[in-house]
Amino acid sequence: MSRRTVIVGAGQAGARTAAALRKLDNTADITLLGEEQDLPYERPPLSKEVLNGGSPSKATLFPRTWYEEHRIALRTGVHVTGFDWRAKQISLAHGESLAYDDLVLATGVRPRPLIVPGATLDGVLTLRTIGDSTNLSARLTAGANVVVIGGGFLGLEIAATAIARHCAVTVLESSSTLLPRIFAGFLGQYLSDLHRTHQVDVRTGATVAALEGDTVVHAVRLGDGTLLAADVVVVAIGALANDELARAAGTECADGILVDAQARTSLPSVYAVGDVTRQRAHRLGESVRVESWENAELQAQIAASTIGGIAPAAAAAPWFWTDQYDCNIQMLGGRHADDIVVMRGDVTAPSWCAFFVADSTIRGAVLMNAGRERRNVKRLIDTQQRIDCAEMGDVGRPLSSLARN
Repeated sequence: MSRRTVIVGAGQAGARTAAALRKLDNTADITLLGEEQDLPYERPPLSKEVLNGGSPSKATLFPRTWYEEHRIALRTGVHVTGFDWRAKQISLAHGESLAYDDLVLATGVRPRPLIVPGATLDGVLTLRTIGDSTNLSARLTAGANVVVIGGGFLGLEIAATAIARHCAVTVLESSSTLLPRIFAGFLGQYLSDLHRTHQVDVRTGATVAALEGDTVVHAVRLGDGTLLAADVVVVAIGALANDELARAAGTECADGILVDAQARTSLPSVYAVGDVTRQRAHRLGESVRVESWENAELQAQIAASTIGGIAPAAAAAPWFWTDQYDCNIQMLGGRHADDIVVMRGDVTAPSWCAFFVADSTIRGAVLMNAGRERRNVKRLIDTQQRIDCAEMGDVGRPLSSLARN
């Protein structure tokens, strides 16, 4: 019999795992189960092209015919109620069960809820699914008062898109700066200034006491009593891992399914990939959950390689990106608070790079409208090549020459 792999979760990580497995094994029996009715899709376009009125198809990974041609049994609108790792059986709603040899959990995350009075009023939205994106897009009409609660990358991308749709936008962040945990807050002030330049009312240190309205939201009341008019409120305060299925089966979890470098969970023949995973050891620190497009891609390849008995590729520096207004911001690696910051260019210029250095090696970098440098910077980080800070900061010295040397 062909080896049977069942993947629970038909998002980017799940679909990419299926594709990687098929590439490695032409005879494997692969089933991909998703709760949503939509074909598997990527999430970055939801806060960009789709939110700005683009077709949801821009986010779709493969057409349905691709799954048929690659003999991947894609089942959408399916709810998995549990699994028995000893019997290697998965239970579905309505009493159906599936047998597996290898199980991959790609159950993703869900938006962290806002716990205040009025949080369930009409007009209070989150952004996670295609349906969320098209619903929010329809409400971003010119002149609408949009309040975004949460000053992370998702909230800021929503704010930038709402500005492009000619809305009046306020961003509320409870911390004293935007993105306090990203590169130790390095980008916080820069992004505050960027959004204020585009007429966004950015308020840090702001707490939400209540959302007000009868059946439809019309205002946000802050902790200091300030009342903000609101036609639309978008809650973007982080995410919670959908690890309940794994937890109920006895898998070791901690706000995410704990996995090793080979995407293996604590249970035999059970793997996990994507946003739901908490990696026991990672370049960004001990036990981290990495929610990013790249992580979904890489963990899918790792899980497929492990299942196929192939050693996965060596771990590389994590990569993130965000597009806001005319700025493309790319981030690689991480930063410790005591790292030396080496600037290549001036932050007032349209394009610049910042490097975070310790012991003459680069831990991480921010590339502002400098995506062409990503490959060279990634190589410098991955190889932990020792560098001269003066040369790194010299815009007259090509980074390619440093990476080559």
